[in-house]
Amino acid sequence: MVTHRAHVTIDHAKCISCLGLLCVGVCPVGILEEGENKKPRVVDEKACTQCGVCADLCPAKAITVNKKIKTDLR
Repeated sequence: MVTHRAHVTIDHAKCISCLGLLCVGVCPVGILEEGENKKPRVVDEKACTQCGVCADLCPAKAITVNKKIKTDLR
C-alpha cells in the first residue's frame, strides 16, 4: 500500500502578505491561518488534501505543496 502525505512549505522571504492572505481564504480544509507579521502559517498539515490551490493562487509563488510517498511493505 502506498500512502501520500502533503508537506506544505511557505517561503516567508517571498511572501508579500497579500491583501487578506489569499492562501488562507482559498484553502478548502482550513490548514492555513494568519501568523506572525501577517504571514500565513500551517496549523494542521495532516488535514491537507494536497489540492495545491494555495500554491497555484499565491501571487508571490511563496507556497509549495510537496508529496511525500511512504511505502508500507506489509
